[in-house]
Amino acid sequence: MLNDFTRDNRVLKVAATLAEAGADVEVVALPGSDLPEREERTGGWRVRRLRAPGGSRWVRWGAFAWQVIRGYRRWDAWHCNDAEAFALGVLAQILSPQLELIYDCHEFEAERNAKPAAYLRGVAWLERRFIHRASSVITVSPSIQAAYRERYERHGLPEVHLVRNVPHAVDQRAPATRSFRDRFGLAPDDFIVLYQGAFTFNRGLEEALEAADLLQTEGVHFVFMGYGPLEDLVQKAARRLPNVHLHEAVPYEQVLAHTATADLGLVSVKPTCLSYLYCLPNKLFEYIQAGIPVLTNDLPDCAHLVATFAIGGVVSEDSPAGWADAIRDLRGRTSGFQPGLKAASLQLHWQKEAPKLLQAHGLADSATD
Repeated sequence: MLNDFTRDNRVLKVAATLAEAGADVEVVALPGSDLPEREERTGGWRVRRLRAPGGSRWVRWGAFAWQVIRGYRRWDAWHCNDAEAFALGVLAQILSPQLELIYDCHEFEAERNAKPAAYLRGVAWLERRFIHRASSVITVSPSIQAAYRERYERHGLPEVHLVRNVPHAVDQRAPATRSFRDRFGLAPDDFIVLYQGAFTFNRGLEEALEAADLLQTEGVHFVFMGYGPLEDLVQKAARRLPNVHLHEAVPYEQVLAHTATADLGLVSVKPTCLSYLYCLPNKLFEYIQAGIPVLTNDLPDCAHLVATFAIGGVVSEDSPAGWADAIRDLRGRTSGFQPGLKAASLQLHWQKEAPKLLQAHGLADSATD
């Protein structure tokens, strides 16, 4: 994977699941400051961060790519976590035809947010030209699964598996060290709205902050838990608005305990590209496992899931006023969503998705999409 593997929960779950099934798993990642070159993880799998020589960005990338291809082309299979990793896999497979490629599309790779047009054209060309070299393809939402089939079936597309980015089910959640209510000194009847995940562009962060401004006298408090390039924007709002609170990102195993101390979770992703329009973000499933209702933007797969299980609402207008009105509407009836949340939590968890991952690797006899 082409990052330093410090926050990618999906790769963590995939690696652990494959190792548990008996595979010899090594996650290959980029170096990071103060990160070890090698790590042994619980469950018997490993992380290796390859060190590249100094020089320009392109020299470092080239050296990293060559180390990966040279060092791992004779392995049985590569699980390629995005288009860049798949490109390296194709090169390695040309040198070692026996190499099996599993292409795990964490998004609609040729339709991603905030990527240069030339990059997206390159990914589309890569997929058209080489997707037939994959033994299987994995997507994260039904709409992306359907889009890959429609776009690439005539290009030799292999079987496409749906493996949603859901958390592990838990029988009992360990309580957070300090709940949001305790940490930020909130009253028992204050209503806590949670924005969880990346502080980045086109995720609806700005609308959520403006909605907080509109609701600041109504006992509605917004907690922003995560990290990213727009963190300064959240910090400034937290200094200006008494009902905006910034919480640092927490490790994967602690997420649900914190999430459960909110009253409502936001999925405010903006449909600025097909990847975002068709998304099923992990935060949606984390809210479900944590037992809190969901308010989502009008994204087809998210809205369908919310309606199917009756676990929240969909905003009718993607604007600060629209989000504020929807929060007001849900505030007085969140308890009514608990039966749906319980039913959804029993269906939407990693233990049910893992067999489909193993099927994509040929390690399970049967699973259904």
